[in-house]
Amino acid sequence: MNRSSLVVLLKFLVVAILLGVIFSAIAWQDSYTRLSAKGDPIETVAGRILGPWDTDPVRFQAYDSAAPQTLKGGRGDDGTTVVIAPGFLTYLRNLNLRLFAAGAGLFFVFVTVINSRWWYLLRANGLGVRFLEAQRFGWIGLFFSNVLPGATGGDVIKAVYIVRRCSGDKVRAVVSIVVDRIIGVLSLLVIGSLASLLAMDRFPVFATSMWLTGLGTFGFCFLLISPTLRRLLRFDALVARLPGKISNVVTELDGAVLYYRDHLLGIGGWILASPVIYSLFVGSVFCMDRALGVGLGIADYFFIVPVAAVIQGIPIAPAGWGIGEAAYGALIGKFGAATLPGIPNAEEVMRTRGVALSVLHRVHVAAWSLLGGLAILIDRNAHPQDDSTKDNPIDSA
Repeated sequence: MNRSSLVVLLKFLVVAILLGVIFSAIAWQDSYTRLSAKGDPIETVAGRILGPWDTDPVRFQAYDSAAPQTLKGGRGDDGTTVVIAPGFLTYLRNLNLRLFAAGAGLFFVFVTVINSRWWYLLRANGLGVRFLEAQRFGWIGLFFSNVLPGATGGDVIKAVYIVRRCSGDKVRAVVSIVVDRIIGVLSLLVIGSLASLLAMDRFPVFATSMWLTGLGTFGFCFLLISPTLRRLLRFDALVARLPGKISNVVTELDGAVLYYRDHLLGIGGWILASPVIYSLFVGSVFCMDRALGVGLGIADYFFIVPVAAVIQGIPIAPAGWGIGEAAYGALIGKFGAATLPGIPNAEEVMRTRGVALSVLHRVHVAAWSLLGGLAILIDRNAHPQDDSTKDNPIDSA
């Protein structure tokens, strides 16, 4: 077994462990709990919800009963309160298709805009890539990131395609992808930092961590482009002390990055526009929240989505499977528990909804990514002698 196969195997093992832990911590079966007038649980009955779970009353079939019963949520005449807790699959079964379609449409527009940002960076670097070419390469990268498991990530495949397209200036072509990814992370941090101001009272640790991460990332980017700071840190002298080949590579990459120093106004414009751009992404997740009936407000998602997106991007598991579910489950569990006061296991209930939301959104992204697969087929027909998706020596692991 070669190193690449071993890395893939280890990643799938990580995914299996993560998903096992996550799905063991959520509710799979439907149930209801009857609370006393003091809020203490009297009984919990497991069964199956027949039909919608978010209507009042709800039809419920207990496992130990031959006939279904009608449950009315809330406080009854006898002073007890009935709390209905759907299981994971019940949320997916009762999906609102119109709201789901609205979320899918917003995500498509979001990806198109993000690919346009990369096209701007390519044009700013004088590479002359056409708009539709950048869109095609962007969707192909999304396809490899979300549909095809393996060690080769979407950014690596984008690099392969753009290097083939811009063979005369490979370094600047590849650096455009790196810069685009940095701008994306900065944009997410801007959104999350602004939204964290609304969560400072409820979750001060989360909010403070977001601000510290954002400031640290901006400081690193400032180091890359600030002549004064680079001179104080003797950056060029440090690079010169590196071994010859490494020094040459770092110098060439550094020169490609510094090229964007003349386009800081445009890059700053993209970052400043991030609240509008990433509102499409947040809106997509929020629509799917409404389609499932998760129940959080859109303001919460302006904090949750950037944090989950950054965590999900950690290259531990293929396509972030397991990582994303853990992030959405934990964050929605914490934020959503406050919306269910007096309900036992409120965090578990909301964690189940969060994992369902993550799985739904991820599957829908994989479906959109098939457009990239179609673009690959078209590209293969146009370049049958040069299949860029095979025998790729670049390993993103």
